[in-house]
Amino acid sequence: MNTLYVIATPIGNLEDITLRAIKILTTVPVIACEDTRHTGQLIKHLQRVEPVRYVSIRDWNEVEVVPKLLEILSESDVALVSDAGTPLISDPGFKIVRAYRESGGKVVPIPGASATITALSASGLPTNKFLFLGFLPKHWEIPIETTTIIYESPFKLQKTIDLIYEKYPNAKIVVAKELTKIYEEFLDGHSKQSTKGEATILVYIPKS
Repeated sequence: MNTLYVIATPIGNLEDITLRAIKILTTVPVIACEDTRHTGQLIKHLQRVEPVRYVSIRDWNEVEVVPKLLEILSESDVALVSDAGTPLISDPGFKIVRAYRESGGKVVPIPGASATITALSASGLPTNKFLFLGFLPKHWEIPIETTTIIYESPFKLQKTIDLIYEKYPNAKIVVAKELTKIYEEFLDGHSKQSTKGEATILVYIPKS
């Protein structure tokens, strides 16, 4: 059977892509991605010469796309990417990976950039134990002495931080914004938050 490559792509700076990822993305016949225009720009940047077929896979259509991708995989290799970072981390892709593994197919991860790990590594918060929540669920709690990582849109950022402080007044919060880009910054949770740029919130609750 053919291979489904799960490939991490840059989260901002286009130089943050591995040689292995470049090799596959410039030769694989089919690329499954969220936004074909966005991924198309990356492929153009990599100066791909060979033609490529794109298949759009999003949260709302993933169930419908899985049979289509399984059929394609019976004929050729497929690369799975998200708009930025490591696929499946708060992005679509889980259902096709599960289905292909269950069918006996070969799934190969191509590691690289991840906003979660990038933010954690430079946050100054403890890294020995951490929890990734993705976008904050409706009902949530943050464990003590565990760095918890949350994704948030710029428009809900301040509200989410306020909710965390309301529930955990002694929380230590770091906000990572525009990771790997020109205006990358790490802010204390008490700083005024702008509504520009995707944010990664890191929270640590010490013992009282």
